[in-house]
Amino acid sequence: MIEITTLNHRYPGGKLSLDSVDLHIEKGEFVVIAGRNGSGKSTLVRHMNALLLPSSGSVKVKGYCTAKNANLREIRRTVGMVFQNPDSQFVGMTVEEDIAFGLENTGTPPERVRQLVDEILELMELSDYKKYTPRSLSGGQRQMIAIAGVLVMEPECMVFDEITSMLDPTSRKEILATIHHINKKGTTVVHVTHMLEEAVGADRLIVMDSGKIVLEGSPDDVFTHPDIIQKHGMELPPVAELSRRLYDSGIIKKKIVFSRDELVEELCRSM
Repeated sequence: MIEITTLNHRYPGGKLSLDSVDLHIEKGEFVVIAGRNGSGKSTLVRHMNALLLPSSGSVKVKGYCTAKNANLREIRRTVGMVFQNPDSQFVGMTVEEDIAFGLENTGTPPERVRQLVDEILELMELSDYKKYTPRSLSGGQRQMIAIAGVLVMEPECMVFDEITSMLDPTSRKEILATIHHINKKGTTVVHVTHMLEEAVGADRLIVMDSGKIVLEGSPDDVFTHPDIIQKHGMELPPVAELSRRLYDSGIIKKKIVFSRDELVEELCRSM
């Protein structure tokens, strides 16, 4: 789906923000990219649909090089982006108008627009709010609208850039469940976050710092390197950290546990 080779990026007048990054993302994967502020993760994903272009190296989406203007339409149809602040993405006066905007601008027939918008409204549990102004709704609902406006375009890959960072725990849980549902339906997902607990259930976790990939593997594999994670400004999720300490103390037999229920089961087995 996405092939990134020796990617370097430097903002005008700034230091190197991506340093020789190599990354391949397969169709249908759920990939989490994590890192502290300034690690380069948002810069990296903006290359995935040519919002940024390489200073050197290459980025290809389904074989299309992002540096060629002739490829931009196909690349941006393939890779949809959802950003941290949903308010910056709204263009319609009502929820349904906002979701329909992209379809209308690609010449989709009106009857097909109505069908797709209604389907997405139902999927995202927004049907009751279709006549509302997007900015009148809660933060979690506004983020759902932003996701719906991209999802309705039927991209093959969706990139979520820190979309949970401004949400309360309940809304964050709902958004993550939605992202996982989208992936299970076959859409490739790249989720950017600074919270490692959001990597639970992903196929691959990538940790970045100073424009480089410093750790990569399944969440299970990456979480077995807490010293490296902490060195690069991140912390293990609380349950995972507790399970690691219990394992090191010989209390449980499984080194990394991701959920409270699983940890309780491990503790019960050890009694």
